[in-house]
Amino acid sequence: MNRRIILLNVALLALAGALIWLLHAHRSDARLRETKVLTQQASAKSVLAPPPPPPVRPVAPSEYLDVAQKTLFSKDRNPTAIIEPPPAKPAKPEPPLPALPKYHGQMDLGEPVVFLSTGGDTQRGYHAGEEIGDFRIASFDQDKIAFEWRGRTVERSVADLAPKEEAPPAAPRSGAASVARPATPLASPPVPDNKPDPALGDNMGGGFRTCVPGESAPAGTVIAGYKKVVSQTMFGQNCHWEPVQ
Repeated sequence: MNRRIILLNVALLALAGALIWLLHAHRSDARLRETKVLTQQASAKSVLAPPPPPPVRPVAPSEYLDVAQKTLFSKDRNPTAIIEPPPAKPAKPEPPLPALPKYHGQMDLGEPVVFLSTGGDTQRGYHAGEEIGDFRIASFDQDKIAFEWRGRTVERSVADLAPKEEAPPAAPRSGAASVARPATPLASPPVPDNKPDPALGDNMGGGFRTCVPGESAPAGTVIAGYKKVVSQTMFGQNCHWEPVQ
C-alpha cells in the first residue's frame, strides 16, 4: 500500500516536472519569436526612406489683395483712384431787365392789336406772338400784358406801362440865384384831331380812324394818306382807316 502511494507521488512529480519543462520551453520560443519580429520591424523601418514632403504651392498675389487694400496705415494702397470733382463754376449773374415797352392803347376789331413803342421809336400795332425789341408779346388783354424775355414771363398792368407825364419845372424863387440845369426833352405835343377829309371818321388812337356811316368808298381806297380797310368778323363787317405805310 505504501509502495503504490510512493510510486504515484513519483509519477506525479515526474509529470509536474515535464509540465514545468514544457512551459519553460514554450516561453523561451515565444520570446525568441517576439525578438525576431521586433528585430525585423526595426530593420524594415530603417531601410524604408521617409515619404517626400508635399510640393510647395506658388504664392498667388490675389490672396494678399485684402491685406493691401485694408491697410490702416496707408490710404494710397487702395487701387481705386479717387478723382476729386472740379470745383463748381460760379453762376453768371443774370443781366438786368431792360426797359419795358410803353403802352399806348389797343384795338379789338378782328384780331386784337396792342399799340406799343420802345425808346424813341414811334408807336405801332403788335399782335400776340410778335417781337418788340428784346421782348416777345406772349398775351395781353384790357388789364395786363405778358412779355417773354430770356425764358422768363414778365407781366405788367397796362397802367404801369402807360407813359407818365412829366411835371413842369418849378419856377425859380425871386432873389435866389438861378442854377443852370440840363435841358430835358419835352413831351411831344398832342396831335390835333383835325379830320384831313370829311370821309374819315373819329380818331381811334395810334393813327387809326373810324369809317363815316353811309360812306361807300371801296376797300383799299386811299384818302389824305389813309387807306380804307374792311374785314369780316363774327359780329359783322368791320371798317376803319389806317395810315398808309
